[in-house]
Amino acid sequence: MRLLTWICRIPVGLLFIFSGLIKANDPMGFGFKLEEYFVVFGIEWLSPLAVSLSILICSLEIVLGVAVLLGARIRLTAWGLLLLILFFTWLTFYSAWFNKVTDCGCFGDAIKLTPWQSFTKDLILLALILPIFLYRRRIQPVFSKTGSNLALLLAAVLSLGFGLYTYFYLPVVDLLPYKVGNHLPSLMTMPPDAEPDVFKVIYTLKNKKTGELREMDDKEYLSTKIWENPDWEYVKASDPILVKKGYTPLFMISVSAMQTAWHSQMNC
Repeated sequence: MRLLTWICRIPVGLLFIFSGLIKANDPMGFGFKLEEYFVVFGIEWLSPLAVSLSILICSLEIVLGVAVLLGARIRLTAWGLLLLILFFTWLTFYSAWFNKVTDCGCFGDAIKLTPWQSFTKDLILLALILPIFLYRRRIQPVFSKTGSNLALLLAAVLSLGFGLYTYFYLPVVDLLPYKVGNHLPSLMTMPPDAEPDVFKVIYTLKNKKTGELREMDDKEYLSTKIWENPDWEYVKASDPILVKKGYTPLFMISVSAMQTAWHSQMNC
């Protein structure tokens, strides 16, 4: 069991530390992501606390990652990991199933995950955390109780300090497309061999004689030239529906993300 818990503890600890550090590198950006969730769940009154909660959540992730690696306060740590991953798993499933928040922000701007990828990641983490929780009483700390407490205190102070520093100044590592040194016009252009987004429109028509309603996509609509048939009349056309996602310039992605955050702020 000791080997099994170590196999689970190492990736869980490192992933939690990495996730916390990446988001703490830009707590303002993660705060915008929290505001999206606040709007979805109708708790916009928490929006003024978004950045503070962002820094605290990042620090909590880092401390939990350090704690599970060191086996420090393992019973409390195991409960914290389990409750946190159960909440995140439910949240990412909700986002994926209802398509509410298309980017969970788990790894900030370093690694972009789709909602279903985020849910899959949390399922894997849950599978790794369960053995830690079940065999928590058998895990021995790396340091003494005093050493463990000092290590956790140091991790908490450093992680909070890092989040405050990047909030008041600038991210230590700028991962955004419009960082200093990037040529923005080139980031807004499509490469010659890139495929754009593919959309379709659904047309609804009505047979004047029978009252039958018929739907067809734009390709069928154009190929059949049904509008030339006097027996059919146009009823409506749907909004463009995305069929296949193509290449999106990096700067356009970033602008879209900022617009979403701005609208979230205005709706609060």
